[in-house]
Amino acid sequence: MPFYAGIDVGAQSIKVVVFDGEKILGARIVVTEDEANRAAQRIYEDLLGELKLSGSDVEKIYVTGWGADDVLFADGKSSEQVCAAKGARFLIPTARTILDMGAEGSRVMKLSADGILEEFVNNSKCASGTGSFIELGAVYLQVPIEQMGPLSLSADGSADVSSTCAVFAESVIISNIHKGEPLERIAAGIHKSAATRVSELLGRIGKVDDVVFVGGPAKNRGLVRILEEMSGVSFKIPDNPQIVVALGAALQASTKQKRKRRKGAT
Repeated sequence: MPFYAGIDVGAQSIKVVVFDGEKILGARIVVTEDEANRAAQRIYEDLLGELKLSGSDVEKIYVTGWGADDVLFADGKSSEQVCAAKGARFLIPTARTILDMGAEGSRVMKLSADGILEEFVNNSKCASGTGSFIELGAVYLQVPIEQMGPLSLSADGSADVSSTCAVFAESVIISNIHKGEPLERIAAGIHKSAATRVSELLGRIGKVDDVVFVGGPAKNRGLVRILEEMSGVSFKIPDNPQIVVALGAALQASTKQKRKRRKGAT
């Protein structure tokens, strides 16, 4: 049986998926500051060991993400937009719109009825519509990032936090803390600020049914709720939204290898 691997090198973490052409055999998510090529190879080899596979068992490796160009042992690479779309569509076959929110960027993709990527939009360089903005808020509030969602959900209203500029928003967060605003309201304001930016992307692409939310922030229930309220849609979220882009890269590897075999047979 052939095996394929997908690697997503993000700004904060590396995700690796091993795929057998029909299902995910295993996945790893590791937060690391190591050099991308070395870290990706180590995480990939660790996952193969866990699955009792060797490098020769894997027919093709595809890489994507922020640090894709630095991963030298991959056989090919693909864009984050294509990989997010393919991974989400594989897990949720009815997907028509994909929201991919990462640490340093967010993007929305629109798919045709048969799953072809038709259009995509990315956020601006401002960090206010990204996962790192919420993480920064957690640092200022001195709470674990995992508590930001529940904290915001328990709030009575929200504090005012700018969505126009991440740098300005930081000063507003600090000002709210000094004024004695409850942490719950500040957390809710941070989520509302991030959601405003992402909702703008959804508006630009033109929402259709079956919107799938992928990436680490999709696990944040506070962010999901405010996004659903602002956009007027209900999101479908895969069980492990962080590995969806890496899965898409593995699917790309599988597709390319199958095409190569067909060409060789003609």
